Amino acid sequence: MSRFIPIRPAQNVRHGWHLFRNRKALWQMVREALAGRYKMSFLTVFVSVFAIAYIIFPFDLIPDYIPVIGWIDDALVFYLLLRRLTTETQRYNRFKAMERKQTNQGL
Repeated sequence: MSRFIPIRPAQNVRHGWHLFRNRKALWQMVREALAGRYKMSFLTVFVSVFAIAYIIFPFDLIPDYIPVIGWIDDALVFYLLLRRLTTETQRYNRFKAMERKQTNQGL
């Protein structure tokens, strides 16, 4: 008997909800990364650039002019982007907490 990996839609929605709740931290993270004060992981930068380019450009694995089926690959790429950004914002929040802790200990 084979085992199936259960699909957890509630957990999948949680990634999007986490980013929505932490949208200020997300924008602050992007601003600090562009200013050079925070180093985002290479994987996050790669996935972000790839996902935005894949969704915007008309070249897809499954063409978008096929209804519903053509949007599945775009939705999958968007989902991977959400998961990666969720992980990176959590990493950024830990980074800021450690930065505040070091600042408070130095006083």
